[in-house]
Amino acid sequence: MSNPTKIYNDYVRANLPNTMTFNSSTARYNINNHSFFSFNRANWYFKYITKFGYASLSVYAVNNFDPDLVFDFKQNYYRTGGTETTLSPAVTHARAGNATMVDSDGLLKWAPHNLLIRSEELNLWSQQGTGSAVVNNAVAPDGTTTAATFTIGSTNFQRYILSSGAYTAGDKITYSFWARSDTVTTLPFGINGGTNGANNNIFSSIAVTSTWNLVEFEFTVTGDDSSLYYIIGKQSQNPVNCQLGDVEIWHPHVYRSDLGGMVNNSATGNSYVPTTSSAVYLPRVGHHVYNGSAWVNEGVLHESEARTNLMTYSEDFSDSSWTKTSCVVTANVVVAPDGSTTADEVIPDTTGLSVNRIALFSSLVHTASVWVKDAGRGACFVSMGGNTKGYLINVDLTDGSYISGRSYGGGVLNGYSITSGGNGWYRVSVSASNSAPDGHVGLFIGGGDGVSSASGIYIWGAQVEAGSTPSSYIPTSGSTVTRAAETLTVPAANLPYSSTNMSIQMDGRMTYADEDVSGQLKFFRWFKDNNNEIRVLYDTHSSYGTGRITFQQIQGGNFRIVNSGSNTYPEGLSVPFNIASRHGSSFVNGAISGTALTVITTPVALPDLSTSTLSLGNTFMGTIAQFRMWDEDLTDSGIAEAST
Repeated sequence: MSNPTKIYNDYVRANLPNTMTFNSSTARYNINNHSFFSFNRANWYFKYITKFGYASLSVYAVNNFDPDLVFDFKQNYYRTGGTETTLSPAVTHARAGNATMVDSDGLLKWAPHNLLIRSEELNLWSQQGTGSAVVNNAVAPDGTTTAATFTIGSTNFQRYILSSGAYTAGDKITYSFWARSDTVTTLPFGINGGTNGANNNIFSSIAVTSTWNLVEFEFTVTGDDSSLYYIIGKQSQNPVNCQLGDVEIWHPHVYRSDLGGMVNNSATGNSYVPTTSSAVYLPRVGHHVYNGSAWVNEGVLHESEARTNLMTYSEDFSDSSWTKTSCVVTANVVVAPDGSTTADEVIPDTTGLSVNRIALFSSLVHTASVWVKDAGRGACFVSMGGNTKGYLINVDLTDGSYISGRSYGGGVLNGYSITSGGNGWYRVSVSASNSAPDGHVGLFIGGGDGVSSASGIYIWGAQVEAGSTPSSYIPTSGSTVTRAAETLTVPAANLPYSSTNMSIQMDGRMTYADEDVSGQLKFFRWFKDNNNEIRVLYDTHSSYGTGRITFQQIQGGNFRIVNSGSNTYPEGLSVPFNIASRHGSSFVNGAISGTALTVITTPVALPDLSTSTLSLGNTFMGTIAQFRMWDEDLTDSGIAEAST
């Protein structure tokens, strides 16, 4: 027989008001730092503080202070001025081009973007033939009056717009829009090359009904093109004439759909990204990392440094640009980390020689990386270097463990990493520097040292880039490709400035290697000028103490600085960090991973940053999970709690 009391209690505890929790170990209800034995008493208190205007504290509160600003990139929650908002306009993101990230399904994909301009201004598209376009004129699929109406007045009617960006032969592009009509049953549409029309002319037609239908058309660019025209309606090469009448169009967009496709826009939950006069490339919110058993959301992937993949055929190892020595390469054998069957198999002979590619001459530090997976051999080597000089590591492909490493010809190791990518894949990277005369920079892949088996390995996604750590994957198909640097800027109007007390917290995962540089990382920078700012730096310069975090408050050229000890966080990939600071006219202090440092009480005024923007991840490679700000003093115990 069921227990009605238990059923009731279970229901109550599963439907508690926001900010109220139940502690099963103490059998008490907790709210706003108060504890009650019964739900009735807790609920009375909740209603009391609600009735009389005492706002219950959120999960982001510290020391009974709710932050005015919250950027929770993991939960996709944003707050400015104490009011919930959206990613945009809470923070402004900029990146002049596409970039890759890992979606929740573990597949490597393009970050959200839209290459089509004027996606909600169809009245500004060019037109041929008789007709008109009226925006915000019809009820869209989401219930808003945001759909445009095309009135087709002649059989040669067309609306067209020139896309933004450049296209490379082999790129897969998806062209998408919503359409419905009460009078039109067939609608032509097409794609025309902006500068290479002879190769990039694609025409089709769709059946239009009285209900909204999503049109999605994927095509492969057949020749390099500086732009593409996207056409709704008749074109001379298209044999289908336009039917006269009205057709409603909503949310046209265009995106790269090679790799694993594109990650959905976190604001809309689908592939649509609004644009105006240029293409839009959104921040990489919802980037996932494999923890050994599951894909975990780590927030927003942010890379303030531009990187170039020097490997011109990053996925096609059968191409002649790759030198095959004592091995056989078979293309497109198994599923790659992006979900496509594009990974190649390499079977070295018993001497264990390799596929290799020399990219350029340089004595700078470069990082080579590639995804590898066991195909029976059990191990492989990955080398960064030249023909006679470099550094090589051996990897156990059964579990992704490091076996051994060795220098050859005097190559100097700067670091290596082995990162699980799920489904048996590991991304292996080696950073090394070479000096003349053998200053080649290249990637070598082959069978592991001492392994005589003739079985093979799978390889995919090769990358060589200037820098001491690997960055996000940059695919290439015939030429080098650069991923642009990106910025995250918080407008001054969104920042809770106070002339008396401020507290700030940030956590995430950073990627860095010791480059012996002062201020190698800047977690954030709230900047008016060189004499007035608040910032937190990470030093690797040996004279300051490698791995030192510096909390700085500068007013009128007067510096107040709190430093941590050395080696606060180890160098490496995706190193977790959590920092917090408090700033006032009579104190400055910082906290690291739950421990407050020694406060400085030498008086110095807070700089006037009331009209200044804040750069988040100013010099930073990694993921940002959360960023919070208070116009209150959390105290030392508060910043210790905030950084836990």
